[in-house]
Amino acid sequence: MKVLKKVLNYLLDEFKDAYKGNYKFIIFLLVFVLVLTFPLPYYVLISGGITDLSDRFIIENGYSQKGSYNLSYVNRAEGNVLTYIISHIMSDWQLESVSDYQYSNESFEELEIRDSLSLQRANQIATIIAYTKAKEINKDIKIETNGVSIYVYLVNDTISMTNKIKVGDKLLKIDGVEITNTDQVIAGFKDKVKGDEITLELQNDDDIYESTIKYLEDDEVPMSFIPIYDLEVSPKIKFTFKSTESGPSAGFMTTLAIYDALIEEDLTNGYKIAGTGTISGNGEVGPIGGVEYKISGAEKDGAKIFFVPKGENYEDALKKKKENNYDIELVEISTFDEAVEYLEKMKSEKE
Repeated sequence: MKVLKKVLNYLLDEFKDAYKGNYKFIIFLLVFVLVLTFPLPYYVLISGGITDLSDRFIIENGYSQKGSYNLSYVNRAEGNVLTYIISHIMSDWQLESVSDYQYSNESFEELEIRDSLSLQRANQIATIIAYTKAKEINKDIKIETNGVSIYVYLVNDTISMTNKIKVGDKLLKIDGVEITNTDQVIAGFKDKVKGDEITLELQNDDDIYESTIKYLEDDEVPMSFIPIYDLEVSPKIKFTFKSTESGPSAGFMTTLAIYDALIEEDLTNGYKIAGTGTISGNGEVGPIGGVEYKISGAEKDGAKIFFVPKGENYEDALKKKKENNYDIELVEISTFDEAVEYLEKMKSEKE
């Protein structure tokens, strides 16, 4: 969009003198620009590339690898008339409805906050799994959990509330009871029926406020929450993801990269390894969106191996690979352990 605006500004300057006094032309040009940039309820997905995860976290005295672990990303632009038109011309541009990402009455800012929370959560799960697994090999590794903070992740816009609760607000109390763990949250909302009320105390930045929720339907789910733990690990780890990077889809690859940085053995075998998929607390790798664009970016940037979640993601990636005769090796996985076993087997065969 910045490039487009620069071009349009240049054209306006060039035509200013040539069409001096021709107000109809100027008005037409302005209207033309406004029409092209008019927002539409879509996002445009464009093939991205891969990013070396060693640039996204730092582990104190961590081991390095000859190869690399890379997250795969998709470029996502806000839709307007111009990008809508181009998406019907460019085969590698895909339209996605805003409703696939944003919930009803949710602002783009709230979507970004939720994606940011998802990234924090994914990084925490990656840390817990990687450190726990690596501890079996490196006994000097330590990991402890010192409390948890609960944040609003999604708000049902059909519920009644006395004060608006926003995505990203921190939950402090339920009916006067201070929240110190996730079990208390579950208990506070359990078995509620039509007419029941719950009073929540929350924090938005430095402001603390109360909001009373009234259930309008039996077994209604008024909102969901996401826990962010206070982790203490040794060796220390610091994440350096950019502010423009968010979401949970790099969870699996981040887990793999952290794990290999904690053990002496280099599992990369000198290869550039890419992949995608969420990671759950039990090490399961979950599906993501835009996998076709991610494998395209990985192929373009020279990755040797691409890990992809089992099932529909794998089928879509395989179809893309066959259609374009990609050389990249596609590896279907459902758990973190399967990926490690694959790399260990590849290493033993290579030796």
